[in-house]
Amino acid sequence: MATVSPSMPPSPPANPFVLPQETKTPPEVMQSAGGLLQRLATALESSGLQYCQWKGHWSSHRWSTGFGNVDLLVARGELSRFRALMGELGFKPAQPQGHRMIPGVETYFGYDPAVPRLLHLHVHYQLVLGDYWKPAYRIPFERELLDRSVPGQLFRIPAPTDQFLVFVLRLMLRQVGRPLLSLQTRWTSGVQIQLDSLEAGSDRGELAALLKRHLNLDCSVFDRCVRSLRGECSTLERAILPWLMHRQLRARVRRPSAAAVLSAAAEKLVPALGQRGRGAHLSGGGAVFALIGGDGAGNSTCTREMVGWLEPAFPTMPADLENPPRSLTTLVVGAALELQHRIERRLKRPNRADGPIELLRHLCTARDRHRLYLRVQRFAAAGGIAICEGYPIEQNRALVGPAIAGLLTGQIGPAAAWVRRAEASYYERILCPDGIFVLRLDPELAVQRKPNEPADSVRGRSRIIWETDWRLTEAHVVAASRPLPEILQRLKELLWSIL
Repeated sequence: MATVSPSMPPSPPANPFVLPQETKTPPEVMQSAGGLLQRLATALESSGLQYCQWKGHWSSHRWSTGFGNVDLLVARGELSRFRALMGELGFKPAQPQGHRMIPGVETYFGYDPAVPRLLHLHVHYQLVLGDYWKPAYRIPFERELLDRSVPGQLFRIPAPTDQFLVFVLRLMLRQVGRPLLSLQTRWTSGVQIQLDSLEAGSDRGELAALLKRHLNLDCSVFDRCVRSLRGECSTLERAILPWLMHRQLRARVRRPSAAAVLSAAAEKLVPALGQRGRGAHLSGGGAVFALIGGDGAGNSTCTREMVGWLEPAFPTMPADLENPPRSLTTLVVGAALELQHRIERRLKRPNRADGPIELLRHLCTARDRHRLYLRVQRFAAAGGIAICEGYPIEQNRALVGPAIAGLLTGQIGPAAAWVRRAEASYYERILCPDGIFVLRLDPELAVQRKPNEPADSVRGRSRIIWETDWRLTEAHVVAASRPLPEILQRLKELLWSIL
């Protein structure tokens, strides 16, 4: 595809069916889409697959940067070839949660290093207008829409007449069940430019033939809908027309379930519910990833950034197993230990690291880590993605692992032996994650990054990670001395390849 130089105005389209808006996408937007989406468009064209981007042509500034959806219509007979192509390009199939699923529609996500978010594709094998929580209508002219599609600036797009028809139907059917929306004219002010452009490029004879053949509608009814969107008809007519369209298409409507309607209403009242419920589940299932590193390696920063990258698309959970949430038992033991330390300071006695309460504190910490581990695993089993720092694995047990055995010396009593075995059993039940990423940092550089902490402590903790031979493990090692953007890009590439 020819690119447009930022210093030159876009040249007029060679194909007379390409509408003016298709040539007005800013060059910087197309450059941001020039990675994975460009490869997708090229692969679709070279494979000869029947497809088109059936809506969203005016929103390339959103979908090309991951803040919106790329809506593709693919011929039903091309389903297997299309899925294979998506796999070759690294796209991951996902499933909306429960009642959000719409038959005939698939969801894909793709990773492009040049884009701030994951790219989000909605792939339709049937032309369905609507949403999961309201009536969804099958418009049965996919074959003609695909046969008549024309080259766009990135993907193939419907012919102008087809675009005009779909655009008007979408806006009218959007008002079904929402009477207050049909009575408002403010929401239609933003579509007037697009409406004018599409109408000017459409062919009246083709439009009439499509309406009659596929919807059994007369052009006069469609014209009334257009006037309604322009605010050129009475309030009563604006309220009635969406229902007339619904009645005409009622044989091809998918009605939402009660659960979907109630869920959407709850999310409207409590937006936080919608944020938690919007994430799709990857078809390959959930996963647990461990981010391992010594002091100064950037574990917390990378965990936070990775969660922020994944969270808009999938249910994502951060977890710090080195510092897990404290249970009530841990808080009580901690309070008793603090009281003991105060008494010993008052009596000028040395603190015993192997005292009964000290041992109980380590046992409670092991229990809290195991409890958080269970939450993480259950979250992944339900389809979520967990990013964990301080994950106890064999190679970092000196940092996050059993401590009681190292505190007990000489002959010990039955109670101490039981506490030691109990602590060890919690860590034995923490199994390996699905992926391990090691942030490896030179101990001396770690000391420089942590000037306010004891140098010997920072150096010693970093040396444990630095001196481990990770080649004998399945861990992916990332040089933590590199700039943060490079580290994050590498981590994203590794995680995406495992999912």
